[in-house]
Amino acid sequence: MSLRLVAQSTALLCRRHSLWSRPYSTADFPADFHLLPDFFDIDEQNVLLAAALQKLDSMEPRAMRRRRKDYLALGRHADSKFLPDELYQFEEGHFDGVIKRYREMHVSSWDEAESPTLSAALERLRSMFPTKHDTQTHLLHLASDGEILPHVDNVGASGSWILGVSLGAARVLRLEFMAEDTPAKPFEILLPSGSVYIQRDDVRYRYKHSILPASPPLMQGSQRLSIMVRDRTPPNFDTLSL
Repeated sequence: MSLRLVAQSTALLCRRHSLWSRPYSTADFPADFHLLPDFFDIDEQNVLLAAALQKLDSMEPRAMRRRRKDYLALGRHADSKFLPDELYQFEEGHFDGVIKRYREMHVSSWDEAESPTLSAALERLRSMFPTKHDTQTHLLHLASDGEILPHVDNVGASGSWILGVSLGAARVLRLEFMAEDTPAKPFEILLPSGSVYIQRDDVRYRYKHSILPASPPLMQGSQRLSIMVRDRTPPNFDTLSL
């Protein structure tokens, strides 16, 4: 999707929901959820997205990589940061049924020595980590019609916080309080490209989170890539109001 189409899509989503039309305010969100809507500038977004796509692309079969190379040789991609959906090998469904139409991988390291901009962007991101414990990084690329269904991440597989970087098309994050005896309206939060959010503690364990599918007018060219960072430290349940 071109930067112009990203801006148009975001503006349309904002008009549809009055909360998103106002400046972001922590008062609108649960106490343990924080959003920085414009953390990364365009240059940083581009270098992060290129580095993430390169890693994901390298994991795909040679035939798919050849198709992308042939497509790029035709010069049809203009200023789009993503190629058409059919040029990526998206999985139809996750093993636990939570994610639809996606590519993913874990990242152990980045090629920071080759790009000072990438290194600086990642260092700024690390400065936002709630704790300095050991972390794990995960890339998740959603197709234009991809989505993430409501879930709570496995509490035994990571610690008390999750940090997400959103790149590409704006999508909506929904947070749903899980207590059946305490009905509550879900929070729906627009995640523009370049934004960073942190969910920790109460929001990490007591809210289901999901990424809603793109609405039909915005479906074409609505690919989104997220860089997800989690701490590995086992949660201390004694400190949580579960």
